[in-house]
Amino acid sequence: MAVERQKKLAFIGPMGSGKSTLAGAYAAKHGLTVFDTDKEFTRRYGEIKAYFATFGERAFRDKERELVAQAVNSDALIVACGGGAVTCRENMAALRKTGDIVRLSASPDVLRRRIAADGDRPLAAIADRLNVERESAYRRYADYTVDTDCGSDCALAELERALQVPRANRYDVVLCDADDTLLDFQTAMRGAIADTARAVGVKLPARAVVAEYVKILPDVWGRLERGELSRDDLPRERFSLLAARLGVRFDWREFDATYMREIKKTRCLIGGALAFVDGLRARGIKVYIVTNSYKSVASERLKALDGHTDGYFISEDVGADKPDARFFEYVYSAIGKPDKNRLVIFGDGVYPDIHGGKTFGIDTCLFDPSGVKRSEADYTARSYAEFCEIV
Repeated sequence: MAVERQKKLAFIGPMGSGKSTLAGAYAAKHGLTVFDTDKEFTRRYGEIKAYFATFGERAFRDKERELVAQAVNSDALIVACGGGAVTCRENMAALRKTGDIVRLSASPDVLRRRIAADGDRPLAAIADRLNVERESAYRRYADYTVDTDCGSDCALAELERALQVPRANRYDVVLCDADDTLLDFQTAMRGAIADTARAVGVKLPARAVVAEYVKILPDVWGRLERGELSRDDLPRERFSLLAARLGVRFDWREFDATYMREIKKTRCLIGGALAFVDGLRARGIKVYIVTNSYKSVASERLKALDGHTDGYFISEDVGADKPDARFFEYVYSAIGKPDKNRLVIFGDGVYPDIHGGKTFGIDTCLFDPSGVKRSEADYTARSYAEFCEIV
């Protein structure tokens, strides 16, 4: 009986483990289409061994990366990858985002015998070493593992049994940004700025004041995150600049004190935020909030999430802002130094969240409902549901 697969199924494993064979057998049985990256490479560019000899491994890996991207975006629901595909983080993130990953394994003797029977393997002479070097990556990215020593029929039956069970979580811990990821900062900020302007006697329409502040904020916060502006200087910088752009006069200290009182009153959440974090924790995933903010403000605003997370870390309290490595080191130590391969940061900030996470050596997911941001993130999710599919 044919199965209904909405997600892709990608096969990884060492050369000789039977990825093409098992992918083809599973697809044939269930009426599915296979995108085999090695076969497609050969069809387009000629024999792999000859290509290696002429252009080298780096050129091959570049082409392989393009092929994996095409496989991910194709209609094929089954993808068979070359043995070295796991060496490219971009490949594996793309495969993870669109489906489940099956790792094929076989004993060294079986692998050697299969490799010897195939003459188009440019790295066959160092296969044993490569298999050892890549084993941790195969294990890391595997949602399922199937042993192929027993042959294709037996392996196919084992695969189908394995797929009856939903895959396990890929991550144990999520570091989740607060503003514009869980908390609706835009609504909170606009309301607080409008109320502050009225309170200090600014006669301009509230929408005009808010519009100018919105223009100022990204640059000012960006300078803070890059270490070009100190937190002590932030209030004077942003509100003096606001007064100048509005062409009005007010005491920036009074404006700052009033704004801080107003913003800390807000408890605005993005729609679905509580269900999102509750859903992650119901799966056994720990969720910690990591935010760049003042402690007095964030500790009040984060009360909207009380009881729904495993804790929070506020940059002023930590003593460093994201993306500073000191922030991430502090958080990492405080949560017990979990396996970094099982830790991911989820946030809307291209620089503080994504660059910071990448630099620290953990996986990253950009939250971008607009779909227009560009970043070095491992993943991009336009919704909470998309992120839940990844983790």
